[in-house]
Amino acid sequence: MTSHAIGPGRGPESRRWLARQFPHRSWLIADLQRRIDRAPAPIHAYPPNPDRFGQALERTLALDLCDDPPYPYLIAKLPEAGRRRLLTAAGYTPTTCAADGPWRKTTDHIPGARLFTVGNLLPDLDRAVHALGQAAPDPIGQAIHAAVRDRRTITTYATATHAARPAFAAFWASYTSGFRDTLRGYGPVTASLNLLDGLRIVDFLAGTTTVELKTGHLDDARAFDALIDQVLTYALLAPVCGHPVTAAAIYLARYHVLAHYTLDSLLRRLAGQPINTLQAGRHLTALIRAEGRRPLPAGLPPEGRRSYAV
Repeated sequence: MTSHAIGPGRGPESRRWLARQFPHRSWLIADLQRRIDRAPAPIHAYPPNPDRFGQALERTLALDLCDDPPYPYLIAKLPEAGRRRLLTAAGYTPTTCAADGPWRKTTDHIPGARLFTVGNLLPDLDRAVHALGQAAPDPIGQAIHAAVRDRRTITTYATATHAARPAFAAFWASYTSGFRDTLRGYGPVTASLNLLDGLRIVDFLAGTTTVELKTGHLDDARAFDALIDQVLTYALLAPVCGHPVTAAAIYLARYHVLAHYTLDSLLRRLAGQPINTLQAGRHLTALIRAEGRRPLPAGLPPEGRRSYAV
């Protein structure tokens, strides 16, 4: 199937190039659809704010999968006491006596509900850090500290977390039924891997496998097309940025589907011919750098920049 979501004259040049270079998408869409059809019934639990829930679930899985604390850029900006409470709650322990020393995962037996409490907080902290822009670390820390002590903030956060728990319980039960072990089996996990100075960000890099997580529905061809563009973009850019990649995985959490594809086979079938991965990655890199950071729609929260950028 030729991409119809991004046709001639539509969308950024990087996506138009992907559509031209990798037009044979029907087999991948059909394979994903077959997996969905064979899996148990999709999860029907719906949180009050689906977009925010997706962000919180991604961060919760990162806290569960990563041996080293994920999102170090964010955690480093927290006040020391808050940072210690957050990491301890997620099952990490300091490896030295130094206040700013490294932490390491020491247990896999942290209850999912506790991880979700932490994971659900991280999008708000991320938004606070972005809102403060390039402010010095001390003012950022003071602002975050004041926010987490504010009663209204705490009440709002607790209410949102409680409302999302039924949906989280359903997703967590599916994730721990075998997907967790499979993802860990790919190799050490890095969350939110920055590519091209943050122009693109991979959900997870597990060993040499890029992993794209989706918690919502795939309702039409455009949704599948956008997903394929994301998977291709990350798989092509990662090697250029110094991260060897041999496979790409798509985790459709709502559908209980984790699809894993070797990179060479994936690229060859989508392109209809053998592909020089590094050459294609360099070309895509040039296109994306030329586009730079596109203006964000009014009101788009900072964490929405990733999905908009691809």
